[in-house]
This record gives sequence, C-alpha cells and structure tokens, in this order.
Amino acid sequence: MTSLSIKNSVKIGVVTATVILVFEISNLLLIYKYFRFDYYLTAVALIFLVAGFLLSKLQLQKISQITVSKLSGLTNKELDILELIIDGKTNKEIAAQNFVEVSTIKTHINNLYAKLGVNNRREVVNKYKKHAC
Repeated sequence: MTSLSIKNSVKIGVVTATVILVFEISNLLLIYKYFRFDYYLTAVALIFLVAGFLLSKLQLQKISQITVSKLSGLTNKELDILELIIDGKTNKEIAAQNFVEVSTIKTHINNLYAKLGVNNRREVVNKYKKHAC
C-alpha cells in the first residue's frame, strides 16, 4: 500500500469510529425512545449519506489538486499535445498540425509521460478524462 492509501484508510477508520461513538452516545441518551424506529433509521441513513457525499467530495478535490499540480509542470506545447492525445490524434496527425517532425512529437510525448507518471496513451486518456468530469 502507498502512504496516501494508508492515510486515507486511517482517515476513514477515524470517521467510522467517530460515527459509531456518536450513535452509541445517542443510545445512552435514549434518543431513539423519543422517535419512532423508522424515523431513527431514516436519520441514521441520512447521516451516512451525507458523510459519504462529503468524503467523496474531499477525495475528488484532492485528486484534482494532484492533477492540477502535475499539469502545472507541463510546457504550453506539452499541454497542446496532451489535448490532442486525449482527442485521439495519432503522432502523425499531431506532427502535421504542429508543423514538426514525428520524432519531435515523440520526444514531447515521452517528456509528457515522464512528468505525468504514465507509460502510454491509454493511461493518459483514462487518468485525465476521469478527473476532468
């Protein structure tokens, strides 16, 4: 496991433990005796729904920050080539559009892969289309 996934696992564990403690304290205070059982279950479900929504939103923000920080290290030409790769253009089409040799495009693409930490076009497309949505 990477340190990022370990940190996320610890955070999820802490949140889960906190939620369990809150419900146990509510049981001690006998809150559920004042409400009908189905209302109590509805409140519990809503609390978990909101907690899941907030956790997913936080995780998406972290992913987009990582993506933006990686993209900020790219040159303007590399960003242009990245857009063309995502659009499905071949090296030959990208070279023709930029009025350069295919070998120049290959060099830019290799630099792009190294900066983004990917190995091929499929990884680039999958990674950045997911985060753009």
